[in-house]
Amino acid sequence: MLPEPYEDSRRLTGSNLYFDGTGAALESAPGLRLDEGTLAAWKRNVQAARAALAWPEDGIVLRRHRSGVSLAFNAPADQLYAATEVNEWAWWSALASPPAAQVGGDEENGAPVPYHAPGHAAVWDGESALHTLRAVAQAEARPALIALMQAADARHLPFLADDDEVSIGEGQGSRSWFVDELPAPEQVPWALLHAIPTALVTGSNGKTTTVRLLAAMCKAHGWRTAHSCTDGVYFDGQPLEAGDFSGPTGARTALRQSAAQAAILETARGGMLRRGLALAHADAAIVTNIAADHFG
Repeated sequence: MLPEPYEDSRRLTGSNLYFDGTGAALESAPGLRLDEGTLAAWKRNVQAARAALAWPEDGIVLRRHRSGVSLAFNAPADQLYAATEVNEWAWWSALASPPAAQVGGDEENGAPVPYHAPGHAAVWDGESALHTLRAVAQAEARPALIALMQAADARHLPFLADDDEVSIGEGQGSRSWFVDELPAPEQVPWALLHAIPTALVTGSNGKTTTVRLLAAMCKAHGWRTAHSCTDGVYFDGQPLEAGDFSGPTGARTALRQSAAQAAILETARGGMLRRGLALAHADAAIVTNIAADHFG
């Protein structure tokens, strides 16, 4: 299979390096000619797609780095797979007219050829591309999820969502539902929902040790405490999941423990860059810049 002109096309499921919200990002493949005209064309393509899909217009980020460029934009929380399709189409279209012109020619000459309709947006036909992207976004949209998210935000309550579950509140002040069984806002027991004391730990060496120390301190204080780190997810010192849970999945798992009165969450660089943060607010944060060995 021939290489694509991008790497790591991904959803951003929370606040991230580029903006405070959800969206999509991709990295340009090595070796592309990243002139200003091409980058401006990508931005125009994203703007056109977002206008066609009635998505918000803020938060378009183009970030150059040593190996290429990161391309990201804000998108609705319930249409992030569609957002990755928009991003890939916008980049293909910016690079290729005719397709693959800037990456070496055609498939016979070793250059990638764009995916096309009906599975993907056609690079060479803007009207067809927008038709495909509308269908993808409509199929993914979850109005019930957005209604719950807005209702929780209006009440200043934590809202956590993934592919399987949605939860409002944290710990002993939370309720969770499967994404296919979401209640209407008026059916939610709002009076029972609340946040719990939460701390994030990131930085260089010492993150997991700091998480363990804080969790032990909270337990000594009398709080039933959930914590997540590179060792796993724990509640009251007992393991729930083993492995590296220093990203958003570990944070959500800890915060959904229905008896938890506090949560300490290791927040490593990889998860922040790939997906963003799981939660929008925390009571405390620690950055352990102890050494220039590694960060995150």
